[in-house]
Amino acid sequence: MKFKSLILAGALLISINSMAQAPSNGRAYYPKQTRVPIWLDLSAGLNAVDCYDAGTVPFKYMGMGPNVGMGVTIEWGRCRIRPAFRYFNNALKNPSGTAIGLDFSAEFLYRFHDGAQNRFHLWAGGSLQGFFDAKSIPSLQNAATSHSLFGKVGATGMLQYDFAFNSDKNHNWLTAYFKLNVPLFGAVNRPGYAYIGNPAINEDAIETLFGGNETFGKFIPGLNTDLGLYLNLPNGNRIGLSYRWDYLSTGKKGTYRYDNALHSVNLSFMFRIN
Repeated sequence: MKFKSLILAGALLISINSMAQAPSNGRAYYPKQTRVPIWLDLSAGLNAVDCYDAGTVPFKYMGMGPNVGMGVTIEWGRCRIRPAFRYFNNALKNPSGTAIGLDFSAEFLYRFHDGAQNRFHLWAGGSLQGFFDAKSIPSLQNAATSHSLFGKVGATGMLQYDFAFNSDKNHNWLTAYFKLNVPLFGAVNRPGYAYIGNPAINEDAIETLFGGNETFGKFIPGLNTDLGLYLNLPNGNRIGLSYRWDYLSTGKKGTYRYDNALHSVNLSFMFRIN
């Protein structure tokens, strides 16, 4: 019910703001601007996790749950920057437990090509991303909790297409996009084999969370893809629907293997605040 209320509230706010402001007379998606446009991004959705974490559980397991996110998108000239945060909560089955994920990212893109009639656009840039994964599986007793950290530097590319223009050809109602992020290098901190995470015998919180973890570097520790569609309102606000796939891997074999595929479907709202 909380997610339904968030979605309905976001749609109502965007609709009211759309009626209260006059449409732009310039190009809808890239108008001539006297101010740097800034959007507040809010999102909510559902996700499923498919994980093989041999340092925690000696077999593959899956889970499902909700996610929420928040970010800020800033555009000037041909540039776009977006810091963002996402939270995931997954209920695990066989064995039962809970897995949460915290994702922090900062992305920079440069629009280096515009196609015919300014409809098709190519973007390229880079990103920084940090992902924190925490699991609680009571049946594992002293090894019931585990924590993994990934820090990544990546290269990002995006294909974008604007369509469904109005009769004056100065506003496109819909924008489709596909984004690919390839982490070029990552630093990983995660449990080693046969770790024990027992707060009763550890001295402090840091030792409880990360005691017994191993740290190492990894080239191309995963992949991220994002496919979505935005409805562009005349006042500059946007409503989006997207499917995102995040894959993380240590690239190791045997007991040190970690492969985490996170699938998420989200409804998002972009509120123009400048």
